[in-house]
Amino acid sequence: MIRSYRLQDTDKLLNLWFDSVCQGHPFIDKLYWAKNIQTVKDEYLPRAQTFVFEDRKQIKGFISLMDNYIGALFVAPKFQRQKIGKKLLEYVRRRRPNLTLEVYSKNLHALRFYQKSGFKLVSVSCDDETKEEKLTLSWGMGCKSGFHKRFPSDS
Repeated sequence: MIRSYRLQDTDKLLNLWFDSVCQGHPFIDKLYWAKNIQTVKDEYLPRAQTFVFEDRKQIKGFISLMDNYIGALFVAPKFQRQKIGKKLLEYVRRRRPNLTLEVYSKNLHALRFYQKSGFKLVSVSCDDETKEEKLTLSWGMGCKSGFHKRFPSDS
């Protein structure tokens, strides 16, 4: 079931976020993510519209939006590849005609997921804090993916 975030979900979401972000970004030191937990808690979660995927009273994933920007889409590592991320993305797509997000180019699992979901490349930049390349991706209802020939594994 997908439902709106509640204040009592905060600790579970922060733990899920930290585990997922560390697993998905092994090229970035865990200390960087640990330093950002408080910012996520105090700034991002309160400002975002967040939806959680809950099954049998267990939060397995969440997505956070700031207008049409996806600030977070995370699934607990042990529940990945069960279409939870796809369900969360489809849920917000029914409510937004277009979406934008940023993803590190080295996060190939997420990049492929977004590619298969129809997101297209808008721009490439360097993250000031991590010094890693990040991609800005966009999806609009009825638009085709713009990833052609970006990476050898792209289909």
